[in-house]
Amino acid sequence: MRRAFARAGSEVLSLDQADGSALRERLESEHASRPLHLVYERYALGAYATGEFARAHAVPYVLEVNAPLLDEEARHRPGQKSTHDPERERDQFAGASRVLCVSSDVQSYALLRGAPPAFTVVQPNAVDPEIFRPRTANDPLRAELVPEGRVAIGFHGRLRPWHGFDRLVAAFGRLVERGLPVHLLILGEGPFEEHLLGRVAAERITRLGWKTHEEAARVVACTDVLPLCYAPGEPCYFSPLKLLEAMACTAVPVVPALGDLPREVEHGVDGIVYDPKEQDALEHVLAMLVSDAGLRARLGRAARARAETRTWAGLAAQLLDRVPARGLA
Repeated sequence: MRRAFARAGSEVLSLDQADGSALRERLESEHASRPLHLVYERYALGAYATGEFARAHAVPYVLEVNAPLLDEEARHRPGQKSTHDPERERDQFAGASRVLCVSSDVQSYALLRGAPPAFTVVQPNAVDPEIFRPRTANDPLRAELVPEGRVAIGFHGRLRPWHGFDRLVAAFGRLVERGLPVHLLILGEGPFEEHLLGRVAAERITRLGWKTHEEAARVVACTDVLPLCYAPGEPCYFSPLKLLEAMACTAVPVVPALGDLPREVEHGVDGIVYDPKEQDALEHVLAMLVSDAGLRARLGRAARARAETRTWAGLAAQLLDRVPARGLA
């Protein structure tokens, strides 16, 4: 969003200050020398200084909410001392000019925190299609990462328990057993080897560590299919950045019918939606795509077209057009 605001012609002041008092002091100083017209913040537990500054000076304040952080803290970090202050957080949500929620479940969470219904909207994550774009013909990086004749199935991001990586490994292993020409292209951080050792031959895998945003885009463009493997029964409130980024690169998205994902991918048009409760559903879908280059090409082109309508630049321009009004509507 910072980059998108700057490209739209705005002067962007980027602040990454964990100390609330120091942040408030910096905001006050900047506002005194040149009035701020919009404050945009990503929701974080215990971070209230920005919203308090915006309310004090009647500056439009946009709060981007990517996850139900209190729920995550309770589930993944039980017993950890929290920086959460219920009253200050309620003021933060209630005083926002616009609350942008990446999914309908996140919207429900925000409303429970006090977000004003009239100014709280579902706004899934976007993409920069100039950075994430299809690979060129005979791309040398593709030749380096994926052996010729193989279909690249990708995983992109930090490995987390909810990603269901074991489900992907199991399906991939069965595809190899069936003699299908597949290759696993992994980009990111995490103990991938713990899940792969003894289950997938090393010559079927390309494993890459962390890359810059631009470098990562080139790697993602080398994938042909990007499956998401969230498990049924688990919370699915995500709007994965990796999903739209892959689509912008013409990689075919394969998503479970969970949360808002079926809204992000139109089954049979710009990707595939599968039933995660069916044991062999993921394997079946991947086998179908691996075996049908024409289908992959058609879905990949449509996925790129969908991504081109969901850009950070478009979101930034939309917000800037509405800055004068309290509700940005």
